[in-house]
Amino acid sequence: MIPSLPEKRISTRRKWAAIGVATALLTGSFWAVLLAFRAWLGDLTSEQLDAGVEVPPTSGVVLGLVGGFALMAVAFAALAVISRHPRRLWSSALAAALGGVMWLGLPLLVGEPVTPMVAGFAAGGAVALRAEPEHTVGRRALAALLITAYVFLLLRFTALVGVLTAPLLPLPALAWADAVAERRASLRPVDEGRPPTRRPR
Repeated sequence: MIPSLPEKRISTRRKWAAIGVATALLTGSFWAVLLAFRAWLGDLTSEQLDAGVEVPPTSGVVLGLVGGFALMAVAFAALAVISRHPRRLWSSALAAALGGVMWLGLPLLVGEPVTPMVAGFAAGGAVALRAEPEHTVGRRALAALLITAYVFLLLRFTALVGVLTAPLLPLPALAWADAVAERRASLRPVDEGRPPTRRPR
């Protein structure tokens, strides 16, 4: 993340507009990928999956996966542009690469595509969303990890709720992490020389 200059901070309204647009696009990506996986492996039993039965993807499955990846890339680009990231092209490309690696590779480890997509959306969002001086990579990474773990557990207890809410949670979790950082920065003594953290309304 490349922190922006204090005098060029974006408003809270613009930040949430960026998150809203990107979340809507990520939701479309999520369902395109989920339906593609369903069409690809939905007829296999758990025993067949554990045994490593190979099922070649059809053209429809490939189209769904490619379309889902394209929507995800557009979502991260929109997030970077609307939030006025200082390096929009670089951050969008890196975010798409992170997201793609996670939701294409991690399903083989966890046995389902939902949690990897949440991890990919959160990791990509942490890169594409503009960072102010007090926002840190560590805090955003922790938020991404926590929301991924939460969805993973939620799917085990109430799968329907987990699936329906999964694409809606990653970016707001990052905003929550940023808000915590801003709150802590605002409570520091003025003589520490920290930049002001108030956002224009």
